[in-house]
Amino acid sequence: MLSVFVSLAALWLSRADITIGELTIPGWARLFSNPSYLNDGVVAVAMSIILFIAPAKHKSARRIMDWETASKLPWNIVLLFGGGFALASGFKTSGLSMWLGSRLEVVGALHPILIVMAICILLTFLTELTSNTATAEMLLPVLAALAVAVKLNPLLLMIPGTLSCSCAFMLPVATPPNAIVFGAERLKISDMARVGLLLNLFGVVMITAGIYILGKAVFGIDISHMPDWASNG
Repeated sequence: MLSVFVSLAALWLSRADITIGELTIPGWARLFSNPSYLNDGVVAVAMSIILFIAPAKHKSARRIMDWETASKLPWNIVLLFGGGFALASGFKTSGLSMWLGSRLEVVGALHPILIVMAICILLTFLTELTSNTATAEMLLPVLAALAVAVKLNPLLLMIPGTLSCSCAFMLPVATPPNAIVFGAERLKISDMARVGLLLNLFGVVMITAGIYILGKAVFGIDISHMPDWASNG
């Protein structure tokens, strides 16, 4: 198991090119004609197959892993979480995420703090159904453009938006910790949604207050001024 685990980590880390300053270490995926086909999932499945082949030293088991043991995994959570990534991909491909981001332009006439709060609310509840990373990747450029359009520091919108992507607590698919908790089978989705709604709103208030109170001290954000690097970019 240790050998498989170390090999898995090494293959993940060395799959793509690693750039250190001016030095580029080529990844092993380049050895194949279609490197894009070899993603992290392919590596994980390949290494898991080894567990079904490698013999076990314990007399009660012929292989390190068998299907009887694998069938006890919370496959419903795996499929549910995978569905979140599929849904996020659908949002991106259909253009729905960009459309949602463009709707934010109507808040330009509001006070900056209200704009931040609106963004936090939108992203918090959007990531209940989509991947946190995918949502941040898709909407952060939109938030940056929105900030320039309404003459605000882009960090004022992008930092709360990034934090809000990880503050969804209502559904199992929202974040990996949610899926892990739901996998214990001690909670119903209705229980998570009821309590998670309050946590979502609490997170919105905390993130908004945090960027307003600490933004200038930590990141040098001036709510009433757009920095030169943003206007020139």
